[in-house]
Amino acid sequence: MHGDETRLLLKDIAIQKMTSMLAEVLVVVKDLSRDVQFIKNELAEGNMTPAGSQGPGSATTHMFPIQLPIANEDDFNEAESLLKNESVCQKMIARLALVGGTNSENLIRRMLATALTNALACRYNWAGKKDKRCSSKKPFKETAIQDCMFAAARQFDRKLTHNGFSETVKKWLRYAPEREGGIPRNTSETNTSETNASPT
Repeated sequence: MHGDETRLLLKDIAIQKMTSMLAEVLVVVKDLSRDVQFIKNELAEGNMTPAGSQGPGSATTHMFPIQLPIANEDDFNEAESLLKNESVCQKMIARLALVGGTNSENLIRRMLATALTNALACRYNWAGKKDKRCSSKKPFKETAIQDCMFAAARQFDRKLTHNGFSETVKKWLRYAPEREGGIPRNTSETNTSETNASPT
């Protein structure tokens, strides 16, 4: 009797391990699929050749005109201006989607880290409210790059709401000063600037 129970237990463990491995494989396959689709799009537009050589213009300016991560406000403003162009906007969405992630929250954090340096992120929060650390912060929710990130995240998870997206962005921006090497935030302060701000 005990032998049967042991075999069943081992079988369950094996099934759980296989399920976990399959889930990891699916994440990798999704990431590879995005990579392939991005490359196919670039080939179709003539921005790169199958041999890996570049088409007209340089790799950074023709293939993708925005240098990531964005490190300062001048470059951020320039990126915002470029993103008014639909073609550049779609390229940004595709570029951000390529970072992949184990889930939507992980993807959003990875996109933010890909797009912004911590130093620049310190100048933003979600709603642009004042906080105790500086006179004011700029509203990230009103930026074109935020729109691109949400679009990329929705490609990854169609059920993702803008509220769920914004909560992850808020947390990431909130702790930018700490990641940059500043004074860690007091947990009692973490919600003072943004808890009353609802996403649009």
